[in-house]
Amino acid sequence: MNENLDFEFTIIGAGVVGLSIAKELTKKSKSVLVIEKEKKIGTGISSRN
Repeated sequence: MNENLDFEFTIIGAGVVGLSIAKELTKKSKSVLVIEKEKKIGTGISSRN
């Protein structure tokens, strides 16, 4: 796979904050890549505090 993917923003972490920022940026027509180490996004949102 030799694709070049260009994003204006890269967000590390798909928790509440990361997903909220990604949502707001895409509303402004920005290209966003969200990277999450877990298999599912949003896991552990309420248990990490």
